[in-house]
Parts: sequence; structure tokens; C-alpha cells
Amino acid sequence: MTQPKNNGNASPELMFELLDFARRNERRIYETQLQRFGDKARSNLHILVAREYLRKIKREKPHFYAITSKGLNLFGNKRKKTDEIPGELKRRILEKLQDIIEELEIKPWEIKFHIIHVIGTNHPITTEEVIEYFQKQLSNTKGVSRPNVYRSLQHLRMKGYIEYENRTYKGESSYRLSEKGKEIFHMTKTDAARRLRTSEEWDTALSQAFQRMDEERKQDDGALSYLLETVLPESLGNQQLIWVLYTQGNVYELRGCLDKAEEAYLRMEGICEEVKDDKGRAYALKGLGNVAFKQERYSKAEEYYKRCQRIAEELQDNFLLSDVLNNVGSCLYVRDKVDEALQLFEKALQLVGNNNPRRASTWYNEGLCFARKEDLDKARELWLKSLHLYEELQEKVEINKVKHNLTEIDRKQKEEHLEENYRRALQIGTSENIKKAYKELVKVKMAVRENVEERVTHE
Repeated sequence: MTQPKNNGNASPELMFELLDFARRNERRIYETQLQRFGDKARSNLHILVAREYLRKIKREKPHFYAITSKGLNLFGNKRKKTDEIPGELKRRILEKLQDIIEELEIKPWEIKFHIIHVIGTNHPITTEEVIEYFQKQLSNTKGVSRPNVYRSLQHLRMKGYIEYENRTYKGESSYRLSEKGKEIFHMTKTDAARRLRTSEEWDTALSQAFQRMDEERKQDDGALSYLLETVLPESLGNQQLIWVLYTQGNVYELRGCLDKAEEAYLRMEGICEEVKDDKGRAYALKGLGNVAFKQERYSKAEEYYKRCQRIAEELQDNFLLSDVLNNVGSCLYVRDKVDEALQLFEKALQLVGNNNPRRASTWYNEGLCFARKEDLDKARELWLKSLHLYEELQEKVEINKVKHNLTEIDRKQKEEHLEENYRRALQIGTSENIKKAYKELVKVKMAVRENVEERVTHE
């Protein structure tokens, strides 16, 4: 028999011992009896509970774990406590238990189901207390890392299943179930699953995050990331930690680690909500929008930006409002809503005053809109204004981008001019005129066409 692989503390042999003990002892295991199985017993027991081979019974004291029908079914016709388990049956049970270890990754709807029941049973409960539940009860289950639980909490709030309530006497906020959440809480697990699985947005976004978890763990994030993740947060208060997380999110964005950036911004937003820091929350939402935009989830990015926009308007922060209008316009532009995007870019420009970096990027974005509308003269005018400011700022990457687009306008206008020449030659020209016009036109058309750099500038 091949030795089954182990997965952290998960052990098919230990899980078999726990189930077999319950089978032979009135189909139950008391908390005090777990000590005989060693330090890893509790984590393996939680796996069996999560996979419904055991069920925790609280109706009686002391509390105990009862083996379920599903657990007994593993033993076939050897369910009686006096039955000895033959070697072949034990081998098959171990293989089955190994399979559930390999499938430990919890599904998105299961995380939300757990959260709803934790809040419904233990309210009021804070974010950290919800995290602590997953760390204790499902520590061996893949997919329940702190960032994933934060993300699930955010989605449950966004969809109206849970709400915040103030705990002013403790200076913090906690969760409670909404009426919609209470409906889930009182459903059977099957009915709740059917309801929660209907959210395509959750399933898509979270499954992608889960698939990348193993790869993320292997990434070497460097000394700065290590410092931000492990050293500074432990020694800082919430207000300082908020901006440490914002810096971390920016660093990850610049390095292209978008999932890591999203985790930082989500955690930042959660803390900001707890301490009522509206400015910090606005910047966290802006960061989340940037991540979603770079992942080409444009509708989600627009949603984050509009939430940020509402806060920026309340704070009367013109620079932040300008940035977020630019970013909403970018979302509209890539979805071919060019006129709507142009209106937002113009509003953004009115808010920036003499801030040259913002003026340059907004003029650049307006130029893209006019280029898409085939008003190349207006696009050239705006890009030349943008280029002048970028040269003052010595922004080499942006300078090259604008120059490239100006060159493409020249090429496109030259092509249109040669096409007109060729049409006139066909109408009134000699054979030599037609041949010459045709050669000139083909030479230009052989170049890369429609190569204007259409990446909107993000703030």
C-alpha cells in the first residue's frame, strides 16, 4: 500500500482513529478524550466536522462530537462497536480520507455560509473575531486565509447579508446579520448553498484568488514587503497601519503583484471602516479600483471608483475627486463609452488647478477620446499640450507614449492623404501617375496599422 501524502497537520491515519474511536464508544468523542490522540487531534477533528463525518453536539454538557451517518457509512457493514475492521476495509477508508485532504480547499459559498453562522450565533462580533474563528476551527482548510475571509466579509456586506453596528462603549464596530442574512442563517445548508452559489461575481473572483494562493506563497516579495508585512504592522496603531498598508498596496501594484495589492487594500478598507477613517477608506477603494482595472474587471473597477467618488465629494478633496473621475472615465473609455468618458475627463480637469501631473494625464486621456472619434487634429492639440508638461516633469515613459501617438497620427493622416491622391489619379491621372500613387499608398499600408497607444493614464 502506498503511503498517503500528508498535508500539514492533516493525517488520514489520525482521522481514521478518531472516527473508529467514536464508532466504538457510543458514537461520540468528548472534548477531554481528544488529549489521548496528541496535539494534532483537534485540527484533524475540525476537518472531519467540516466534511460532515462528525458533528458537534451542544445540546448536552459536556459538549461532544458525534459520528454522522456519512461517517458510519465509511465502515460499511462493520458499524457495530464490537466489529473489527479488516485490513482491506481500513485501506479503502484511508484512501477516502486522503481524498478529502486533497480536496480541503473550501468553496467561496462555504466561507460565506460559515461567516453568516458565526455572526448569527455570536453577534456582536468584530472582524478579528471572525478571522480568529477560521484560524481555530478551519486552520487546515485551504482558502480561508485572512485576505480571503476579509474579501468574503466585504462581499457579504456589499450584497446586504451582513451589516455594521456600533459598539461605542468599546470604541469599535461589529457585525450583525441583516434581514436578508437571517434568512440564510435559518436555512438548511443545501438551501443556503443554492442561494449563495447564485452570485457569479463571488464565485469567479474568489476562485481565481484561490487558484493563485499556492503561487503567491512561493513568491519572494523582497525585503520591503517582508518589513511591511511582518515587522511594522505588529508595532503600529490602526491609524499608522492604514497608511503602511496603502504603501504596501502601491508597492505591489508597481511590481505587478495585483493579488497581493488587493489584499493590502482590502485589509486597509476594513480597518478604516472600524475606526471611521473616511479619507483612508476612499484611498483604499481607489486602490481596489486600480487593481480591478489592471485585471480588466472594468465593471468592478467602476464600482469601487464610484464609492470612492462619493466619499471624495463629501470630503471636498478636489485632487482625489479629480483622480477618481479620471479613473471612472478610463473605465468608460475601454468599454467604448467615449462621449461619457470625455465628459468626466473634462470635469476632472476643472478640479486640478495648476497641478501639472494631473493636467498632463487628463489631457492625454482627452486626446485618446478625440482620436477614437477620428478628430485627429483635436487629439494632436491635446497630446502636444500633454507632451509639453511631461517634458517639464521629465517623465520619460509618458513622453515616449505621447510621442508614439503623435507619430501614429502623422502616419494615419499621411495614409489618408495618399488614399485621396490615389483616388484622384484613378479619375484623372495618367498610367504613370496611378502607378506612383499606388506604390506610395502600399508602402504606408504595409506599416503596422491602427497602432495608437490606447492605454488610458490612471491616477
